Amino acid sequence: MPLSDEQWAALARDFRRAAARSAPEWTDANTHDPGITVLEVLGYALAELGYRTGTGNASPRARALAADIAGRATALAAAWGTDSGGDDCGGRLQRVRYFFGKLLDAAEFQAEQDYVLDRLSRRNRLLYGAGIIDGLEVSVATDGDGAHVVVAPGLAFDPRGREIFVDACCRVALPAADDALLVQLAYRERPCRRVPALTGDSGVGADVAEPTRIAETFEASLAPAPVADALSVARVRSTRGRWRVDRSFKAQRVRR
Repeated sequence: MPLSDEQWAALARDFRRAAARSAPEWTDANTHDPGITVLEVLGYALAELGYRTGTGNASPRARALAADIAGRATALAAAWGTDSGGDDCGGRLQRVRYFFGKLLDAAEFQAEQDYVLDRLSRRNRLLYGAGIIDGLEVSVATDGDGAHVVVAPGLAFDPRGREIFVDACCRVALPAADDALLVQLAYRERPCRRVPALTGDSGVGADVAEPTRIAETFEASLAPAPVADALSVARVRSTRGRWRVDRSFKAQRVRR
């Protein structure tokens, strides 16, 4: 039986959600994104399958082609899961191996941090999902500087599983025009604590400095539509020049 428009829409929605959890860097924001390519290929395959199943059984040639594709896909999956034992680690999660006499440089320590960060973000993304964990209540206030949004302290996970920690109330100015805007928080990193660094000739350059810390912070913004790497925590509306929090908007919360 061919799928209805509602079933196709539900299937596309479920696939987008699964893709967002497994590969958050893939989006359907533009036609050049790999995520769009995957969706288009699957859409074509499902449409072809629906056509054939709706008009009769597939021909022996079609069944043989499907079996060949399935076999190749299985072989590729098995090869990906097997360690080749060579120097190429592929795109899999990598942990630094230490041994006596190993040269430790900046790349090794960066790989150590990337391993921990990647594991944390993957666990957060797949186990809990994106959303508010605690706090982050939104209100609207007006003072001498005009109307602005106030976001209370709290914690959330962004679509990539990274922590967004708001340690103090933050304010975002509201425009004068009537509109409906989403209050969004995005994870950001800010290098800080710069110190003199060695130059190429192993000397300390007076005008060469490198940050020794990376502050994990956030950016609060207002936009009419969701941003790919941000989390929408509220929506505000302006009617006749007065801003209010839209109580009908339900912010996404993590699963507990």
